[in-house]
Amino acid sequence: MLTDGRSEIGYERSDAPPRLVALLAAGLAATIIAVLVILAFAFPNALAPATRGPVQALPPAPRLQTDPAGDLLRYRRVEQAKLGKYGWTRDGHVRVPIDQAMNAVAAQGWSEAK
Repeated sequence: MLTDGRSEIGYERSDAPPRLVALLAAGLAATIIAVLVILAFAFPNALAPATRGPVQALPPAPRLQTDPAGDLLRYRRVEQAKLGKYGWTRDGHVRVPIDQAMNAVAAQGWSEAK
């Protein structure tokens, strides 16, 4: 209380002690370094440069498909050839060449009902 009857307004009269600020900064730096060291020991291969590509492991024997890329290429060639020819489907419908079917749909329009 002041001498004239008013109360003193409270405020912080000093800053944080420099020693406390230094200790907090040192503690933070030590924590960051400790975490990095722990991670380096926990995951040793993480720091090594990636010099090799992804490993493609083959399935165990017997391998039923010896040339998957070639098989896919042959399959696509056969399916592409089917798109350009007339033929029958397994359920008895007629297959029309894709170009002719697109022209027919463009000429008569698309019906919502099937």
